[in-house]
Amino acid sequence: MLAWRPRPLGHTPTMRIVLLNQFYPPDLAPTGHYLHDVARALVAAGHDVTVVASQRAYGGGGGFAADERVDGVRVRRLAGTGFGRGDLAGKLADYLGYYLQLAGVLARGERPDLVVALTTPPYLGLLAKWTAQLRGARHAHWVMDIYPDVMRAHGMLDGAAYRALQKLASHALGGAGVVLTLAPGMAAGLRAYTDPRTPVEWVPLWTPEGLEPWPAGQNVPLRAERGWSAERLVLLYSGNLGLGHRFEEFLAAAAALGANGPRWAFAGAGRARPRIERFIAEQPALPVELLDNVPAERLREHLCSADVHLMSLEPSWEGTLLPSKLQASLAVGRPVLYVGDPRGDLARWIAESGAGWVVAPGASAELLAALAAAADPHARAARADAALRARVGRFGRAENIARAAQLLVG
Repeated sequence: MLAWRPRPLGHTPTMRIVLLNQFYPPDLAPTGHYLHDVARALVAAGHDVTVVASQRAYGGGGGFAADERVDGVRVRRLAGTGFGRGDLAGKLADYLGYYLQLAGVLARGERPDLVVALTTPPYLGLLAKWTAQLRGARHAHWVMDIYPDVMRAHGMLDGAAYRALQKLASHALGGAGVVLTLAPGMAAGLRAYTDPRTPVEWVPLWTPEGLEPWPAGQNVPLRAERGWSAERLVLLYSGNLGLGHRFEEFLAAAAALGANGPRWAFAGAGRARPRIERFIAEQPALPVELLDNVPAERLREHLCSADVHLMSLEPSWEGTLLPSKLQASLAVGRPVLYVGDPRGDLARWIAESGAGWVVAPGASAELLAALAAAADPHARAARADAALRARVGRFGRAENIARAAQLLVG
């Protein structure tokens, strides 16, 4: 069998390409925005590109247009429930509604040349492979989360059930033109599910469009609106408050530093949010607050309103997914304080770039030392400069979008 080699994107024959993901702009879910970047690149290369997503929003509700063309990409959105991420039953109902409608659309639509699946909902790749076999097309996969490894890390299954779902994952990826993922650790994990002849490639996600540093010397209006003084250190966790992330170290540090310590803000939704709500209710004097997601038009302002961004990942989840929060932080030039396995991909990227501080889980003394360093404006400025350099290096938009699009079309 000939070795697979990606062709230059501009020289690939024009194809009819169908891209699958539950969420797509204007929804705020990051996966949809990254998919749109690649979809636009494919359109620019001359391909006929259709995205099939849901009309419902990541956080619940929604009601986006059922059929429209955005930047040359045809976007078909399917009706369904909009329970969001608040509880498992609602999330599963949203998944099921999307699956069932998508299967019907793929069976009846025009024959594609290539079907590309992301991983929301889990095992979406099964529909991509089924469609490819039914319609005589090729299939490829852009793996943002590795299932069933995420489910095992979540404590949802093990043993025979885990092994059965491993076989299902191997079946979905079997015969793929390429399996693309986000980092070396994830690529290594995917090798357990792919044929040795299947190319497994990785491209880091890139800095989001429209996110830029706030002009030097200018106050961020949203910071004043929130009552955050210019003199106080503000630490912001922004994004999914999921069970794969750690909050214990941050909350323990907030308690240790007391009412006169830095201000801690946690913005987003997810199953860990009640844990933070309880902490605030039990210790109302501490400078800890919960915020809702902000509208897209204020995202840059929101991210720039804090001095340091917080990130975390449970070690058991390492290599199963890769949060995209780092790229947003780099884009606005904010240093990152990360709690996670120092050997993981995120930790290594932060350490190598110098864009923040990495603290192992449970290392409370090291976390307090990092917070003391973050309180120094000169130390923050040096890390912020490193963040801005990283945004155009490893995480550069144009290069990584082009590389991802090229790999997917083959």
